[in-house]
Amino acid sequence: MARLLAETADLLEIDGGDGFRIRSYRRAAEAAEQTTVDLTAAAGDTARLLEIPGIGKGMATNLQAIATSGTLPLREELLAKYGSSLLELLKLPGMGPKTVALLWSAAQIASIDELAEAIEAGRLAGLPRMGDKQIEKLRKGIEDYRRSAGRYRIDVAEEAAQRIGAYLLAFPGIEKVTPAGSLRRGRETAGDLDLLVTGPACAPEHTAGAVDYVAAYPGILNIIAKGENKVSFHLANGLQVDVRLLPSASYGAALQYFTGSKAHNVSLRQRALKMGYTLSEWALARLDDNSTVAAATEEEIYAALGMDWMPAELRENLGEIEAAARHALPRLIEKSDIRGDLHMHTNATDGHNTIREMAEAAVAAGFGYIAITDHSKNLAMTNGLDDKRALEHVARIKEVDREMGGAHSGLRWDRG
Repeated sequence: MARLLAETADLLEIDGGDGFRIRSYRRAAEAAEQTTVDLTAAAGDTARLLEIPGIGKGMATNLQAIATSGTLPLREELLAKYGSSLLELLKLPGMGPKTVALLWSAAQIASIDELAEAIEAGRLAGLPRMGDKQIEKLRKGIEDYRRSAGRYRIDVAEEAAQRIGAYLLAFPGIEKVTPAGSLRRGRETAGDLDLLVTGPACAPEHTAGAVDYVAAYPGILNIIAKGENKVSFHLANGLQVDVRLLPSASYGAALQYFTGSKAHNVSLRQRALKMGYTLSEWALARLDDNSTVAAATEEEIYAALGMDWMPAELRENLGEIEAAARHALPRLIEKSDIRGDLHMHTNATDGHNTIREMAEAAVAAGFGYIAITDHSKNLAMTNGLDDKRALEHVARIKEVDREMGGAHSGLRWDRG
């Protein structure tokens, strides 16, 4: 439902629709995505839908239409006008409805393939806002999109993991939910989302209730598979999610296995074999009698293989296994290593907080310095500072500097 509402908002903007109407669809899409209410079940109760923040009478009617027919008449009307491939253009990096509208009105471009052909033929040259740099940016965006098709940005996967994780932890007997795969390794994109779950509700032969609960997650578009200890499904954005319910005794082995990478796991299994072990998603076991050596935690598994445990981000088979065996792993940069912020806008221009609030947040974060870099009058759309306001802004920075200097003498100010 959220996807259909959001797509309708995009199509309306491309069509030059009313701004208020567009915003109402966007607010409704966000509300539908974030609510824990089963919207399909609630569709027959208008009052229940109206209780959801961001859903008014018109949007309640739209949600009921989707529940009944699986689509929205307005969306179908606009797709008939422009073609469904137009929505694919919005998946390109930096491509918004206004740019799509320009490409349609100026060159009748309605798909990624048509855009690529137009770029190669030089047909974009001379169009408004289509200089050489913008055209090259579009070309690169198409290449990146085609290369990573079927993959999702890490922030998209992480947000999904947080929402699903919060839902799962509300079930009695589920105690831990850990993302694995590309997301845990901190890759820029993820092909799918692996969530490993454990707790008393995940004990063998006692998983039925937890499995049914997972399969009832409100954000599911469709169920791919539902077994004794695994549920696979698609979210509305197409992201596949695999939720695995695991006994605590083998949780570490499963976490190591499903975190990957594939190349890291192959090298680790080879090391295990040379030492007389076999490594699987269930345990590190002896080859001779299949007795378990380690399984509950990753730390136990790596230690049994004569290695230091390593952060997931390092597991790409780029020398980390050898380094762990030599006890010479590098230390990853942590959030606490960030010492300052050199690009900060306040509410004097397009920021949301005052100078004082920014300074206090910097102190709370343990920063040693910050730079206030509000816009000048050259960028009027951001309420940029003219000469008079800039001088007043500097004076206010100095004032906050004096007020906080005694208690926080370690905070250094750079006045941008």
